[in-house]
Order: sequence, then structure tokens, then C-alpha cells
Amino acid sequence: MFDRKEYEGKRALRRWPKWLPVVAALALATAVTVGGTLAWLTAHTNSVTNTFTMGNVDPDVEESFDPDAGTKSEIKVTNNGSVEAYVRVALVFSWRNGAVAGQYNDGEQPGGDIVAGTPMEGQDYEMSENLGEGWVLGSDGYYYYTKPVAPKGGKTETSLCTITVLPGSEKAAEYNLDVQVLADSIQAAPETAVTTMWGIDNDGSVERVGDKGALVIKTSN
Repeated sequence: MFDRKEYEGKRALRRWPKWLPVVAALALATAVTVGGTLAWLTAHTNSVTNTFTMGNVDPDVEESFDPDAGTKSEIKVTNNGSVEAYVRVALVFSWRNGAVAGQYNDGEQPGGDIVAGTPMEGQDYEMSENLGEGWVLGSDGYYYYTKPVAPKGGKTETSLCTITVLPGSEKAAEYNLDVQVLADSIQAAPETAVTTMWGIDNDGSVERVGDKGALVIKTSN
């Protein structure tokens, strides 16, 4: 490695050969020529532009409702985003006064006012005994679909469950049972996204990502 300090303040003791300035001049000319060539290439070479588009996730709930039977079924989640995503669902039960069962007054929120009292499973409604394949109830109360869902219209392969109003419910005779299905989604890659945001250290239920991308969920059992 060149050490400039070793040469500072010292005078050369021998005389340079007469041909050296000519060689030095030629070397300098060559350097200038190369420099000019490089500058020309730099000035005329077209730049390459890489455009990166951020992926997005966009869940949408699909369900079927039979007002005559008082049954909500075929609860699935569609991934309208541009990347694979994991989904989870929260079910919110309430009683509504003046609502028409299964209908919504503005496309998002059901009509009627919420009344006091919480619908009780086994007393006011029942859920199918077994969840659809791939669905797991986590310790945090969310229903997790353990498989990643394909983007651009992919959906959960199975329905979450079937919910039915019990005919003997006193409250159901006066009010309408409202069940809201709220879906969350998060990108499947990298794996740290789901284990961090929905992980057990962040009050979620995801313990880890297992084989073939299947989520390992902590349950309350």
C-alpha cells in the first residue's frame, strides 16, 4: 500500500532519464483520452429505471343469509389485493331494534339501533360444531385461516362456519340478531410480517409459520 508519509520532505538523489518526461506526457495524454472516453460513455449511456410497486392486501367478506331459516352460512374471505395474504375474522354479535334481518341500510352498517344485551351462544344462537378445514379459533378470539390466500380474487377454500338463530330465544322473538363478520388481512411474505403483527407477543395467536406456509395458532384449549 502506498504510504505518502514515507516520501514527504525527501528529495530525489538521482537525475531522471531524459526520456521519462516524454513517457509521462504520453501517459498523461492516454489518461486524458481514457477519461474523455469514459465521460462520453457516461453521457450517452441510457439509464435503467426500475419501478417498484408496493403490494397491497384487500379483504372482502362473502356470505350467504337465509332470513326464513335465520341462518348465516358460506362465510368466506376473498383477497382482492396484489399479494398473497393471511386472513383472520372476528364475529361481532348484537341485538338490533327495527332492523330487517339480513339487510343493511347503507351497504355497510345494518339498519336499526343496537339494544342492550349480548346474544348468548347456546341460548340465542348456535354455531356449527366444527369449523371449516383450515380455520382455527385463536386464544385472542379471532378465527384464523391458516393457509395463505392467493391474490387477485383468491378466497378461503372453506367456509368459516354456519350460524343459526335458535327458535326458543326470547330476545330473538322481539329483536333481530345481527352478526357482523369483520375480516383482517396481512401480507404472507416475509413471514415476519404475520408473526410480528399477529404474533403472541403482540396479543395475537400466531406462534410461527409452519410447513407450506401454514400458520401455527395458539388456542385457548
